Amino acid sequence: MKFIYPEFLVALLLIGIPILIHFLHFKRYKTVYFSQVNFLKAVKEESRKKNNLKQLLILLCRILTVAALVFVFSQPYFPTNKEAKNLAKKLVAIYVDNSFSMKQEGDQGILLEQAKSRAMEIAQSYGPATRFLLIDNQQQPESRQILSQSQLISKLGSIHESPVQLPLSKIHQSLYNRLQQEGAKAEKNIYLISDFQSYATDLNTFIKDTSIYTYLIPLTGQSTNNLLIDSCWFETPGHKKNREEILSVRIQNQSSQSYQNVPVRLKINDTIKAINNLSIEPEATEEIQLTYKNNQAGIHRGLVELDDYPIVYDNHYYFSYTVHSKNRVLAIAQPNDLANSKLKALFKADENIDFETIAVNKIQVSQFKNYQCIYLLNLENLSSGLISSLKQFVERGGSLAVFPGINSQLSSYNQLFASLNAGQLIAGDSTQLRMEKVNYKHPLFNKVFLHEKQDLELPRVSYSFRTSTNSRSLETSLVEFNNRQPAVSEFQAGLGHLYQFNFPLDDEKTNFTQQAIFVPLIYNIALNSFAPQDIQYEIKNDLVLNLSFNEAQRPTNTQTLLLDNGKQQFRIPVINQLNNQLRIDPGQAIQQAGFYDLYSNEHQLRTLAFNYSREESRSSTQNAQQLNQVLSTLNNPNITTIEGGNNDFVQQLLIANEGTQLWKIFLFLALFFLAMEVLISRFWEMIFKR
Repeated sequence: MKFIYPEFLVALLLIGIPILIHFLHFKRYKTVYFSQVNFLKAVKEESRKKNNLKQLLILLCRILTVAALVFVFSQPYFPTNKEAKNLAKKLVAIYVDNSFSMKQEGDQGILLEQAKSRAMEIAQSYGPATRFLLIDNQQQPESRQILSQSQLISKLGSIHESPVQLPLSKIHQSLYNRLQQEGAKAEKNIYLISDFQSYATDLNTFIKDTSIYTYLIPLTGQSTNNLLIDSCWFETPGHKKNREEILSVRIQNQSSQSYQNVPVRLKINDTIKAINNLSIEPEATEEIQLTYKNNQAGIHRGLVELDDYPIVYDNHYYFSYTVHSKNRVLAIAQPNDLANSKLKALFKADENIDFETIAVNKIQVSQFKNYQCIYLLNLENLSSGLISSLKQFVERGGSLAVFPGINSQLSSYNQLFASLNAGQLIAGDSTQLRMEKVNYKHPLFNKVFLHEKQDLELPRVSYSFRTSTNSRSLETSLVEFNNRQPAVSEFQAGLGHLYQFNFPLDDEKTNFTQQAIFVPLIYNIALNSFAPQDIQYEIKNDLVLNLSFNEAQRPTNTQTLLLDNGKQQFRIPVINQLNNQLRIDPGQAIQQAGFYDLYSNEHQLRTLAFNYSREESRSSTQNAQQLNQVLSTLNNPNITTIEGGNNDFVQQLLIANEGTQLWKIFLFLALFFLAMEVLISRFWEMIFKR
């Protein structure tokens, strides 16, 4: 048995008080005067032995009462059977969860403030020679510093809420590695104070080491209703001026109550563009659509918002995108091929398309990155350099439409198609065929015709190519011949699309250019050729951005870029830069949701939108009982829980850290001995009455 406050044992000297009372009180003799000696005979003599026994029992009860009370204040305990407890050197690592979910109200106030209070109590329960580590979710470099007790308490005041929530296994491993660096001969303890969000509580991956003990301290918030914007996305990847946009919004109800007619607002460049009223059942998910038009080209800042309290960080969803004034389209053909003239006439003076044509013997593959769409028209042979450049063009987000020629070398085309995991051309076929089936639900044909016209006159061909497609190809049939062979197919490759036409663009072999399907199909391929845009990014510690730029936007010879949100500016290092691809590392600079303008040498490249993670909004928490159930299956005795919300937290901490507390037992004994003294004093005569 050991004592938390052994200095109180000095109070055992108080045992002398009942002993002194015993000798001064019970040894006094009282003289009684009687008028006649005969009265003495009526007095019953009390046995000297019984009287002495009574006095000794009362003395013993008083001595034991005083001793038990002294032990109560000395806090005796049975130490746990930990070899490390014999070590004088102590290292204590404390993690304070400062994610957004810790802003909730608990029974004893805000959870984050309660967590900091618990961390302070942990620090104060150790001696002044103990060394400490303190970290939160932001994982700043200074969190690796060893602190004294006073330094730790001072640093707790600088912890504020963070949009980042790290997996607990990552936190635990970071603390474990740091403690191991401080040497083996020390008592090492880890305290994790959190509300233990389910998605981040991965106890099964904790490091098992008998030399380090981990204590889980769960804090439980009050049940709160919450309506949140989960995500937003566009129905089509590209954005054009004066074209209708459809923004889909997913909203979740994380509560047991329903909501009726909640307004969901869409703002574009600080102007309200659409409002939709939402009604949603308890614990349900709903998707709504917001429709509007882009009135101008350039950078657009979008914000979807709703009103819901008290959790507000997930009521806003930021996104941004760029509306291009024109798509650049390139047609590559044989010199003097009349197929060029058909496309020229189609795109002539079009406000949305900047059309160019070039002969195959004059192409510059290095310029492909400046186009969004490329047409190959009846080329006889594709060189290996052209194939490689076209593959790269498609995988980076470009659209490629291919019309093989009658005299084409199919092996070179198949080499291109194989690199893009598309269908293979088997052989030419001079059978007369008619296009019969059109995929009117495809975005290229969407709203082109008022309805699926059964009597629509479709093109005929007198020469086509039979194809074969492997099961791994991501093929979408756009138009089919009447022999069920594909006439036009779409293949997705990387970030872009390949449109495979299985017939030549030759008026002698087909009347395709003269039919109603020609204009919408060819035009929409060009119009819907957009470089992919990430409309938003999620704030996290290990965020790395991969950005694509065209030739006009691409930063030149720079090592750092500037992020500016109107309040703060951050210098962001460039990890690498290759052609029109840029990889940058914001580190932990982004901590607030909103819009950030990206600059290179005072030239604005684009606007990036950042949002807080929705994981905490969707995830439940785990209390001590649930954590214990998980721990019971892990066979890791070095991890235990301490109820973080109870008023007797310090006592629980001492029990977990030092051993089994005995002060309550001694308090009971003190009361017992005091009661025994009273019983002996009052009922002794009744017990031994003759």
